[in-house]
Amino acid sequence: MANKPKSGLPSGVTARKDRPGLYRMRVMINGQQFIECYRTEETSKKKLQSELQKAIDTFRDKAEKGMLKSGDISDKSTFAQAVEWFVGMRKLELRESTQLADNFLFGHYLIPRLGNYKLKEITSPMITKLLAELLEKGGGGGRAVYTAKPEFIELMYEKKPDRAAGGFNLVARELGIGVDNTFVRVRHGDNCDKEIAEKVAKYFGVPLSSAFEKKADVKPLSAAYVSKITYTLSALFTACVRNGVLLQNPVTNATKPRIGEQDMPAYLDNAQIPIFLGALNELDIDSSARVSLTLMLMLGLRSGEARGLRWIDIDFNSGIVSIEKNCGDTLNGLALTELKTKRSRRKLPLSPMLRDILLEHKAGQERYARSLGSMWQGNGVVCPNLTGGLMDKATPNKAVKRILNAREDLPRGLHAHSMRHSFVSLLISNGLDVVNVAALAGDTIEIISKHYAHSFAERRAAAMDVVGASFAQLESTPAPLRLVAANG
Repeated sequence: MANKPKSGLPSGVTARKDRPGLYRMRVMINGQQFIECYRTEETSKKKLQSELQKAIDTFRDKAEKGMLKSGDISDKSTFAQAVEWFVGMRKLELRESTQLADNFLFGHYLIPRLGNYKLKEITSPMITKLLAELLEKGGGGGRAVYTAKPEFIELMYEKKPDRAAGGFNLVARELGIGVDNTFVRVRHGDNCDKEIAEKVAKYFGVPLSSAFEKKADVKPLSAAYVSKITYTLSALFTACVRNGVLLQNPVTNATKPRIGEQDMPAYLDNAQIPIFLGALNELDIDSSARVSLTLMLMLGLRSGEARGLRWIDIDFNSGIVSIEKNCGDTLNGLALTELKTKRSRRKLPLSPMLRDILLEHKAGQERYARSLGSMWQGNGVVCPNLTGGLMDKATPNKAVKRILNAREDLPRGLHAHSMRHSFVSLLISNGLDVVNVAALAGDTIEIISKHYAHSFAERRAAAMDVVGASFAQLESTPAPLRLVAANG
């Protein structure tokens, strides 16, 4: 008689301790291994065992009938095959947004370089070289950019509109480009995105392919981003080691990028925040984009939290904002999803200034919704897109880029998430302890301490200046401080 597993679960079923309700089923058929994850909401021990037994029996039956693709890999499998196995094994363990992010990293940076290598051929020096190349030269297909061709530039000079009538800046606003000097930059041969290139080419009546040259804008990757790629790559090899495919993880002994001061996130200090808010208010953009950035800056919200905030989450009477949902990518597009961790769910105080901003925004949104009529989707979020649906994550970033183009006195490298960095840095600079900073930001103490070490260093330096000034005052006192020996 076979020994019953100590866990009490059916043979071939193991529980994921870090993922309550998730179980891994594993069977061997004719020397081939099949793996699949199974999720259940059942909590009764007896019913749970019964449900899992039926699940593993069904899974084994399908494997025996050849209805399943083998989940088995070996050290002779290619890296691309290992990625397919790894992604399939974790599909129920990860949020869909994380799955999409991992798929992008594998498909964009790793499979093109390692895909045809057998797992046993991939070594630590090979990983070191790959990471160094990503750090120095970048990788992937890059972002598509467009540059005006010489003959099109000549045409633009020939057909310049009258400057007295507003010139190209007036044309840019009429076309919805919205950024002054766009035509000047295009005439100078600067890069632009596809949307701008299409509008400029259409204005002159020239096909896009005839007016512009398309090319990939490949840039070096930051150490922080290469570190993210390294983590994903290491997770795959760790899974291979745990499943007996490899003896060791080649990423472990590879030289990894060092995240230094150059990779500290850009943020706004006390003097720059009013400048940014002033530029934000002057920007001709949709109110929802403006409010989303304001929420990130004044409440420290992540982009997904700001775009997923609903009106029912705001209690104007008690002055409390409840962070309950996230607007994130799923396999079916944008959707309101659960927050990533329990810490992310938090209640934040609503300042009088932010309360007035939100009430004004709410009234304007209601008027706009009535003007659209049946075209308004109305899903109840505070910062929707132009038709009431969920806002794309690129929208706040585009607004920040436009502000940086207009204001040279703001830090380069700012993006939407910089608003959250600014919020946290402001809390630290004002003396709030790390425990409460982490609680307001919805993060762990360890993450706050790691990512905002520069803010704590600035705070310590300021404290030492105060101490130094106190001792400096002693020099002017009639009875200077003296240290007396204990036996004297």
